[in-house]
Amino acid sequence: MLLSLKLRQAIISLVLLLFILPASFLAIERAFFAQLITSTEQKLEVHLYSFLSELSSKNDVVEINNSILPADFLRADSGTSAYIVSGDKLLWQSDSSLNQDFIPPVFDMLPGKHEFVPLEVSGKTYWTLSFALLFDMGERSMPLTIHILQDAKLLEAPVKSFRKTLVRWFIGIGFVLFLVMLLAYYWTTQPLSSLDHEIRLVESGQQQQLDRIYPIELQAIKEDLNLLLASQNRQKQRYRHHLSDLAHALKTPVAVLRTSALAEQPELRQQIDRITAMIEHQLKRASSSGQDVWQKQIAIAPIVEQLQNALNKIYRDKQINLVCEIPPGAMFRGDETDLMEMLGNLMDNACKACRHQVRLQIQTKPLMFEVHDDGPGVPANKTKELLGRGIRLDTYQDGHGVGLSIVDELCQSYEGELSIGESALGGAIFRLLFPQHQY
Repeated sequence: MLLSLKLRQAIISLVLLLFILPASFLAIERAFFAQLITSTEQKLEVHLYSFLSELSSKNDVVEINNSILPADFLRADSGTSAYIVSGDKLLWQSDSSLNQDFIPPVFDMLPGKHEFVPLEVSGKTYWTLSFALLFDMGERSMPLTIHILQDAKLLEAPVKSFRKTLVRWFIGIGFVLFLVMLLAYYWTTQPLSSLDHEIRLVESGQQQQLDRIYPIELQAIKEDLNLLLASQNRQKQRYRHHLSDLAHALKTPVAVLRTSALAEQPELRQQIDRITAMIEHQLKRASSSGQDVWQKQIAIAPIVEQLQNALNKIYRDKQINLVCEIPPGAMFRGDETDLMEMLGNLMDNACKACRHQVRLQIQTKPLMFEVHDDGPGVPANKTKELLGRGIRLDTYQDGHGVGLSIVDELCQSYEGELSIGESALGGAIFRLLFPQHQY
């Protein structure tokens, strides 16, 4: 959970970085272009005032003194030009417009009004400032419209230059922000990593509680976890002590009954045996750990090897072919005594029931133990009955029939499941499945 939280933080930070930088880049570029258009309009307005100040007429012909015009209006293909029209009649145009295929538009504007718009003519775009006026020709007034043009291509060069500069700056800013985010990510998630590491130490049994100092946000969690650990350990000890005390308290009266004359009666002898079996069962439960909140990880191979050596000695005369298939590094998250109790019961029962073959197979994703034998098997309608305490389906001379019930209870204490089926060897298969144990 802690690792997934850190991964989410990293993804959120990366998404923000990848979103904010491009969005900021586009916003700044658009703002620069808008400012460039505003500057272009202001520059054309300055030219317009120059034309208005030098506008004159002679013999009903509009004239402008070219000598005082800016050089851009005198040089061909400069990208800046001017036109003076009256209605749809062209009265004057600058020398720079001679090679332009531009037809001045007809605007229905009131005198004194101006308009700044982009116009597309013959595949080219021009930013055009148009101004309408009534020009005094002496005896009459003539409506005129002055068009000051600038080729849109003149704006491409500053935009490209600005974009290159902006890209270089944003690459640098992005790199710096990435480093800052890495440092911030490490600084903010380091307490989580420390907490995760310390929890793993508790799980492995290397320490009993969380000892490190954490930020205020995690300090409360640390204290709650330590309280939970202490409470769980106290409850576990009380449970084990109560069971042990009760079982030991009953052993002496049962021993007295076993040695009395009444014990010779078959009915009483059978009940005494059942009481003895129950006492042994409770003693085994008291000595086992069950599922702890913080489970230790123990290697499976050494435990299986001990059981295999012991069973080979016990059933030497039966000459059993006992095969154990264990993946390398297989671990059990729980108590060693519990695992030995579960596997020992199943493998011992398999050795009793088999003819010549017993096989233990282990897989790790999820953790599962399978004990096969080539014996008579277990009828499908008897599997639930077999797991009941004190129930036997065999004719073994040893044991009291509580072994499988112990295995079932221990398995359930680890959130596992015990199932019985038909083995490929011809006998029964006893399967212990622990879905929560992934390696």
